[in-house]
Amino acid sequence: MFRHVSIAFRQLFSKHSFGFVYITSVLGVLGLAIGIASLIIISCVSDGFSNLVNTKLSSIDGHFRITSYYNDSISIPDANNIMDVLNSNPQLKSSYLYTENHAMIKSKNLSEGVIVYGCSDSALTNIFNLDDFLIAGSISNINSTSAVLGSSLATNLDLKIGDEFYLFNIEDIVKQNKINALKLNLNAIIDTDFSEYDRLLAFIPFATSQVFFSDSLSATGIISSVYSPMEVDVLENSLFESLHEFPVYITSWKDRHRSIISWLNIYDIPIKLIMMLIVLVSIFNLTATIWMVSFERKSEYGILKAMGFMKHEVKNIILTQSVLLSAIGSCFGIAFALIALIGQHYFHWISLSSDIYFMNYLPVSFNIASFLFYPLFGILLSLMITFYPAYKISNYSPASVLMYE
Repeated sequence: MFRHVSIAFRQLFSKHSFGFVYITSVLGVLGLAIGIASLIIISCVSDGFSNLVNTKLSSIDGHFRITSYYNDSISIPDANNIMDVLNSNPQLKSSYLYTENHAMIKSKNLSEGVIVYGCSDSALTNIFNLDDFLIAGSISNINSTSAVLGSSLATNLDLKIGDEFYLFNIEDIVKQNKINALKLNLNAIIDTDFSEYDRLLAFIPFATSQVFFSDSLSATGIISSVYSPMEVDVLENSLFESLHEFPVYITSWKDRHRSIISWLNIYDIPIKLIMMLIVLVSIFNLTATIWMVSFERKSEYGILKAMGFMKHEVKNIILTQSVLLSAIGSCFGIAFALIALIGQHYFHWISLSSDIYFMNYLPVSFNIASFLFYPLFGILLSLMITFYPAYKISNYSPASVLMYE
């Protein structure tokens, strides 16, 4: 085996009667390296982008929301009974009551419409994961007059940590022609990179929300987190079965963001197909180089056969040349991809607009499968295409090859 590799290596990198053969080999290797590197980078960037978006969506929205099937709220006794069932499920991490209402915030001469979530201190960290999005203030010392706002909302209202503002109950204004205001302090500011969330969300304590919105006997629903957010589809069915006695509606974070998830699942497919075609062109270029080297050196193969080499040994030499070139190109491709991905991961060379892409830089995920699959794919495909010239040359008789030498 070592003898085959040694002969194949010398034939590839020794001088040729046609000088462009060596240049073609180098260009073919570089082309394959660029193609493999591009596929790895695209896969890792695509996975990183999808993972980060999914993580943010599942974090800020909760993994499951359980609401009444018939009404806008669930009574506290019914909610407590549902909580008992949920707490007995080992796949659920935590569950909390929450309220969701529309309101208006006014600060100085500025006002904005908001969606107000009322939840406990524990829910802010265990469900909404606000610690991950915190950019100012703290959520560890929330009291009855504290509030957490999105970054865009705070900016639009010209609010800073410690500033006071007023929350108005829109329903009271519209239905009862009554102004009901609540004075609050800005305790923390979050930035999720989701423009709509950062512009609309406000969090206040659960008890404060119940009193302010005059609904102390009920809650909007129950919000839960799980240990495996990506597997909520399977868990959703079991939750329906365990809660079949209650007239409730269960929605997962995937249900709430179905369109975004569908887009994430298909947006990178056209790009990968194009890069696959580039890799195929590179492989065909490498194969053409192998063909030229093989036919140029067919007299040497005739001498080898005259010296006692068998057909399969000559064929193995040609196939080894194909493996060598594609392996070198794949190794260079892996190196290029690693340099690019590590640089992007640590230095954020490519920035994004958070208003469009939900993040301010292009994330990467070091997917080991991509580093293994694409290089192996290139090597195996190159090997398969080289079988024909290897078979054809290995069947030449020494006499027919050497008679004109």
